[in-house]
Amino acid sequence: MRIRTWQRLIKDGILYIFRNRVMSLASIAAIMAALFVLGIVLVAVFNMNHIVNNLGSMVEVTFFLKKETSYDDIMVIKEQIKTWPGVREVEYISKSQALEKMKQELGSRLDGYTEENNPFPDSFNITVEKPDDVKNIIPRIQAIPFTEKINYSQVVIDIINKITRTIHIIGLSLVALLALISAIIINNTIKLTVHSRRKEIAIMKIVGATDGYIRWPFIIEGFLLGIIGALLSLGLISGIYHYLLTRTSLGSPEGAFLSIFQLIPLNDFVTDVMIIFLLVGGVVGFFASAISIKKYLKV
Repeated sequence: MRIRTWQRLIKDGILYIFRNRVMSLASIAAIMAALFVLGIVLVAVFNMNHIVNNLGSMVEVTFFLKKETSYDDIMVIKEQIKTWPGVREVEYISKSQALEKMKQELGSRLDGYTEENNPFPDSFNITVEKPDDVKNIIPRIQAIPFTEKINYSQVVIDIINKITRTIHIIGLSLVALLALISAIIINNTIKLTVHSRRKEIAIMKIVGATDGYIRWPFIIEGFLLGIIGALLSLGLISGIYHYLLTRTSLGSPEGAFLSIFQLIPLNDFVTDVMIIFLLVGGVVGFFASAISIKKYLKV
């Protein structure tokens, strides 16, 4: 079709929305409601993933060095560790620092220890990107000739990995289920919109309008209703989430409570939510209209 024809069809699709304002508003409201519930679950999943990732990044591996390790060797080891995949941060703790720290924690019970009889060795604390990185880092540490002992909690790592897998499975399942439910609601909503205009379609067919001329404005209308509902729902989700973020920065009891959950910034996920909303709203609106209008073209 020519560009001018497409311009006319798009214009007619937009006019259909305004010509049938009541049904259009009802359709947009239904689409908004369906996507709003989906959006709440999406935001919850993104935040839960963030919390679990933070837990994973708190996993540390500590290894102690042999007494004969020189300072130069220690600095070389530190630079090597920085290049290892999965290492978020590496901290060198000298035996002097270790003694001072333990004195602060245990008090007078360590007063008899000085630099001359310091029982603590030099050590490194390695913070990993994610718990699974530990299994790759341990063999590298063991290969260092100055390694005396390695400390890490495999139990904690296994628990975090189990929590991560569970949240991912539940989160993806909920998102997929709600996306399907939203698609069904939007599909039925658009079908009702087309059904309410079946007489209009029949009249257009009787007076000689081609199937394409009848079909495309309705398809464009369904697509636009899906897009409008998606954008309005995204705006509502963003507004509520922004309000929650501002409450966490206030010195109120609500702020103290919400700050425990460490809500991620809106910009970190709003694009992903927008893409999902536009796909569910626009694509389903498009195909629901195309399928529904086909039934009423058989006159």
